[in-house]
Amino acid sequence: MKQQIAEIAAGCGGTFCVAVRNIRNAIDLSINDNIVISSASIIKVPVIVEAMRQVAAGKLSLDTQYELRDEHRVRGAGVMRYLHTGTRLTLKDLLTLMIIVSDNTATNMVIDLLDMQNVNSTMRLLGLKNTKLQRKMYDWEAIERGLDNVCTAGEIADLLVMIACNKAAGDKWDEMILDILHHQQDNTRLGLFLPEEVKLANKTGARRDVFHDCGIVSADDFSYAISVFTEKAYSPGDAQVGIGRVSRAIYDAIINS
Repeated sequence: MKQQIAEIAAGCGGTFCVAVRNIRNAIDLSINDNIVISSASIIKVPVIVEAMRQVAAGKLSLDTQYELRDEHRVRGAGVMRYLHTGTRLTLKDLLTLMIIVSDNTATNMVIDLLDMQNVNSTMRLLGLKNTKLQRKMYDWEAIERGLDNVCTAGEIADLLVMIACNKAAGDKWDEMILDILHHQQDNTRLGLFLPEEVKLANKTGARRDVFHDCGIVSADDFSYAISVFTEKAYSPGDAQVGIGRVSRAIYDAIINS
């Protein structure tokens, strides 16, 4: 398995970080999964976990509406920057857009509500020592100052297992996170070569020379969490197909075991 993945990675260029964590009748696998890497939009998974924990604690409500203002708009992924000023969305709406279309404007509005340090404190509490939210989306000035959002493939896979087992935000709140992840609009990486009947709940991330995907893959007989992160592949296309091929190789290894 590791040799097969190494060959896929060699054909795509750059570094591949792979983590697979068994949830039910699957396997565990670690390849470069402790390398700290720029997270791109993968960091939105820790953000939604913290949001649901604050909702569970009564600090926030999913039904509270927030108004889109001009200063909220940022470039990059998403649709909110195209909506008219004064549009009102609930916290649940913001979280959904943050995940399923990776909306950067929605994400920054949520981060303002949560406070960055609370996200990081929760990640430490859950045992994720290298997952850090250090800037908002599209904050290039922060990046130039050396502040970036980072994580490891292993820690994100571990966090996904916690979500699947209702141990991240707890009970129905984790179930809600999983439901939102299931509605992800981009399944062309981990899901590229998976059979249509397989369920995928995932979150993608891409920025400059990083191209990632993480998610929970479920079938009737098994389920597992998987993170495949790439850096400096020959091209985005190479990274995308490489992630898809790694995902399929792992799926095949499980069904043939």
